[in-house]
Amino acid sequence: MTSPAPESNSILSLPDDLLMNCVARVSILYYPTLSLVSKSFRSLLASPDLYKTRSLLDRTESCPYVCLRLQSRENPSWFTLCRKPDQALTCDTSNKKKNGYVLAKVSIAHPPPLQSSSLVAVGSNIYNIGGSNPTSSSSLSKFDCMSHTWSEAPSSPVEMFTASAGVLDGKIYVVGSCEDEDSKSLKDTFEVYDTKTQVWDHVPSPYNGKRYNFKILCIDEKWHVGNTNGVDDLVVAYNPKEGKWHQVIMCDYTDSNAYCEIENVLYSVDKLFYGIEFKWYDTEVSRWRRMEGLVLPGTPTHHVRLANYGGKMAVLWEWEEEHLTYSWGGDKKKIWCAVITLERRKNRGIWGKVEWFDHVLTVPGTCALQKVLVATV
Repeated sequence: MTSPAPESNSILSLPDDLLMNCVARVSILYYPTLSLVSKSFRSLLASPDLYKTRSLLDRTESCPYVCLRLQSRENPSWFTLCRKPDQALTCDTSNKKKNGYVLAKVSIAHPPPLQSSSLVAVGSNIYNIGGSNPTSSSSLSKFDCMSHTWSEAPSSPVEMFTASAGVLDGKIYVVGSCEDEDSKSLKDTFEVYDTKTQVWDHVPSPYNGKRYNFKILCIDEKWHVGNTNGVDDLVVAYNPKEGKWHQVIMCDYTDSNAYCEIENVLYSVDKLFYGIEFKWYDTEVSRWRRMEGLVLPGTPTHHVRLANYGGKMAVLWEWEEEHLTYSWGGDKKKIWCAVITLERRKNRGIWGKVEWFDHVLTVPGTCALQKVLVATV
């Protein structure tokens, strides 16, 4: 008689359904590390069935994706937030810093060129709306944050030279410039893409001002469209529920890429000499107000990006330190990340509290922090 073979202690020896059920309960922040275990794990983590299981178990999470241009002439590189498996959280609450987070590079074959203003996240997908000056484009591509693959989506019926986009209720609103067939000059256009029906629609606008440096911002579920170059103070707002436009008074319309909307409040930053100060837009008095209780260290010369991280604010910024001399010649600099909880006080002010912040990546001095997007997976 032959003796039975010893049972394997490997987790991969579990039945497929049980293994998937186990992995679905693990935080998405550990998936970049799990993908390094074996080819079987990489295949499992790219399986649509895994994310269906996460949804059924109510385990879906907000997952930040960061777009960096490491070299000026290269296509962008993508990273996602990851927990270090070998480093426990500290209990040092005096400086509100908790160690253990890094940015892990996402392996993507042939990422498309992009503009940061035309990148948006809807559910588990990131969309890239074409349009790069001076060449017009109508392309739309989609990045699946589960399988980490790009694919083509239905093109816009209008070719745009510039585009600024935002998302509301699963629809992508895009404002840009296109060529007028009659006059051959540029005119404004406002297009909407429904990600559920995959159909484009045009929104007629009564305002056809020359706003070639567009910014589209969502405040109180209304789209505000204005010029960011300071030449034209006109800001117009569109209410999708009513299908109506109107002019608004919006002082200091932001020309920064460091902004995000959280629970119908618009947040932005001022880069001061001593650090990064946060502000929010009060629609009742039509002015920006300073966020209380929060200033992050940094310098005013570097990029800052904000994102809605499940109702909290994710902040990424470049931080120059004395031993990391910054220059365009190729020296190093650091990317830092912070997660901030927001609290509305009785005096109608908003207070920010740092939940954690950490150095998450060291990059070449030529690197540019372009965009932070949060997908749901």
